[in-house]
Amino acid sequence: MRLGIGVRLLSLLPAIALLATACSSGGTTPTSSSAKVVRVLAVAGPETDALIKYAPDFEKATGITASIEQVARPLWGQRKVRELIENAGLYDVVMTGGGDDNLWVKYKAHVKDLSKLLPAADVDQLILKDKFTNNGKLVGIPQYYNFPMLFYRKDLFNNPTEQANFKAKYGHDLAPPTSYDEMYQQAEFFNRPPNLYGFFIGGVDWSVYLDDTYFVYGLGGNYGDPTANQLTLNSPQQKQAMNWLVKFSKFNPPGWQTENFFDGDQLVQNGKVAMYQNWFYIWKTFQQKMPDKIGMAPLAGKAAHLGAFVATIPDAAPEPNNGAKFIQWMMGANYQKQQAIETGDLPIRKDVLQDPDVRKALVGIEQFEKVLPNLQYNQTTWVGELSAGVSEAIAKALKGDLSPDAACDWLQNQKFSGRKAIE
Repeated sequence: MRLGIGVRLLSLLPAIALLATACSSGGTTPTSSSAKVVRVLAVAGPETDALIKYAPDFEKATGITASIEQVARPLWGQRKVRELIENAGLYDVVMTGGGDDNLWVKYKAHVKDLSKLLPAADVDQLILKDKFTNNGKLVGIPQYYNFPMLFYRKDLFNNPTEQANFKAKYGHDLAPPTSYDEMYQQAEFFNRPPNLYGFFIGGVDWSVYLDDTYFVYGLGGNYGDPTANQLTLNSPQQKQAMNWLVKFSKFNPPGWQTENFFDGDQLVQNGKVAMYQNWFYIWKTFQQKMPDKIGMAPLAGKAAHLGAFVATIPDAAPEPNNGAKFIQWMMGANYQKQQAIETGDLPIRKDVLQDPDVRKALVGIEQFEKVLPNLQYNQTTWVGELSAGVSEAIAKALKGDLSPDAACDWLQNQKFSGRKAIE
């Protein structure tokens, strides 16, 4: 557990008591209606660090102490289910994952309609509100927006000699790619081991799965079809994505099989990788450390993976009104501006997105705005299990045990035979 300035030890005592009671009885213990604490379940990361850093502002404005519990991702996954499916009743606000949790929260979670708890003026400022609404019910409020972008060696792309050699070989100009064919040519061109490699794909299960989503969404596909309640794991888009993933892995530096996109960040900073796809949180670091060497562009393709921590209020929340006040503060213009400048993430409010200070601080914001309307999330309700299976299929394809097409067929017809998108 990691506690920030605004999180007092005293504020944890009620939560500890609740946890002990729930574990011993299997039920939920109500708290006093006069409680001056809001209990928030969050996951470790820079966005939660920002919440903790600025929590004293919330406490000063409301008199409510913010007890923000920042946990590792595996524990976060377990507790989200306990709170939103099993009604554990320990937290007033539960952060979920925008790209992976959105569908099961809409269809399965026991959460309150935030449109009835928050001021309409604030709700109307929410960008992409429809993505978090189901049958008129607003199930969550994103804390921020983040999504993958393409990062490339701007110094190499702008080098006249490299430009001339590329055009002589491929017959067109060297520029940020707008198709996977162009991106493949560029990765091939700059693949010059052992000093430089053309591409990077994280190889560990959760990281290689994320790379798969970049291609699947970019090709207009998804993992399920909620309308028909069917999985779409061997669709034409899925097979194309698997083929591209295998092809691009050929340009990876040695040892990528045990690395993830955080390792990719370091490889790029060390000058070892010419190009890769990654969440744009890293753009702030690149701007600070090597602004003349690294460029950024939207991903090739039709859509990108929606990234956000999304605040929900469980039906069983001990103090839902305190939870609503916390979310109202989090989505307020002041905090949204502070957070955007602090983390480099996009604000969720229309007005803050146009704030001159925010636009000045977020270099490349025009590129981000091109992507915002095209964000996509996983259309299944059991992403954890699914992503492990997808990683297994990718491993079979990468090892050559199955062709990329056969790996997708295995995933649909054997691994998850008879399963539904919404379960």
